[in-house]
Amino acid sequence: MRRRSIPVTFIIVAALVLIELGAFLGGYLLLQDIGKQRFLKYFEAIYWTETAIVFVILLSIPRALRKRDNVKRTYYAFQGAGVLMADLLPKLLFTLFVIISLIVQGGFMLLNHFILHLSQTRLDLLYLLLIGGILGIVLLSIIIRGIIIGRFDFRVIKQILHFENLPKAFDGLRIVQISDMHIGSFYNHQDEIQEAIDLINSLNPDLILFTGDMVNNTAEETRGWKELFLQLKSSMGMYSILGNHDYGDYVRWPSEDTKKKNLEDLLSFEKAAGFDMLLNENRILEKGGEKIALIGVENWGNPPFAQYGYLPGAMKGTEDIPFRILLSHDPSHWDEEVAEKTNIDLTLSGHTHGMQFGIIIGKWKWSPVQWRYDRWHGLYRHNKQCLYVNRGLGHIGFPGRVGMLPEITLIELKKQIS
Repeated sequence: MRRRSIPVTFIIVAALVLIELGAFLGGYLLLQDIGKQRFLKYFEAIYWTETAIVFVILLSIPRALRKRDNVKRTYYAFQGAGVLMADLLPKLLFTLFVIISLIVQGGFMLLNHFILHLSQTRLDLLYLLLIGGILGIVLLSIIIRGIIIGRFDFRVIKQILHFENLPKAFDGLRIVQISDMHIGSFYNHQDEIQEAIDLINSLNPDLILFTGDMVNNTAEETRGWKELFLQLKSSMGMYSILGNHDYGDYVRWPSEDTKKKNLEDLLSFEKAAGFDMLLNENRILEKGGEKIALIGVENWGNPPFAQYGYLPGAMKGTEDIPFRILLSHDPSHWDEEVAEKTNIDLTLSGHTHGMQFGIIIGKWKWSPVQWRYDRWHGLYRHNKQCLYVNRGLGHIGFPGRVGMLPEITLIELKKQIS
């Protein structure tokens, strides 16, 4: 395993060295071009000191993550990841402009020497470097804002969905969907979660549905959070399923019994916090003499994600129910086992986070996560079946959100009159 990992490590280190050298060279040339040579020594000292600090942080993160059952260490490892992104991504952008400027410079010199035969041998690339530097600063500002403000900037997304077969008694049903809490990432941020809970309650939901990933790694993360969740209010109850992070699959446990105990502790927490856990099972909800089915499956995802979900078993007993809602953490499940293969009307998922980074302008949206998932955020339809993918309330890894802000979804079901 170690031998196979050496090329990957070498590529990563080489890329980091290239980024650091490129950004340094660009800064050096820029200071020269604008006539600030007297600042070059200070720039050099500050730059390499900052780089050394960042590399220390980089080396400390894998060590901190070796014990993912340690909530505090994992939290600070994620903060370190935020520092790395804030440092390296703007430098990468600036380095690209430096490389482009050097290529243009070399091309101009060759053209001048062999074809034009002009006396001028140097193209002034100050503007290219300035543009790269300004864009790097803008990107740095965006990332810092995403860390300080973005991850707590909870947004309510409203959806009104019409269904012909929705029982009349459930016309106007208000569902609040939350997903991907990753509660360990909110270590020492109870006040911010209180704001989210108050916002949820202000929506006066009939149902609160949580679509998985309560934790990053272990049930230990839930300690001290029960009282906050107990403040959630809904007239017809709160229901929850498990996500891929909830099983403790990313932790090295001393034994299978310890891992099993961790899952039992998490289930106990969610039940104590007021959630009815749906573990490949369903609940029949009745109102005004009419019924709908609420179905919940355990995590089901395409590899490398686990497939604990068993949809046929979860649906058992709902055959005569006219309207069905499915909670399934991973949206990949919808294409693989739900759409066209079942008569489930509405599926609610999470999992993707919108990669915590993207752009939304009106109905247009983009995120790198779309290269991995076809259904990654928002509403999708296939014939009369609907899937809604919530981009998550919490965060993991990168301790921030840029563009893809934390989401609370309010879905109102309406009976469509044909």
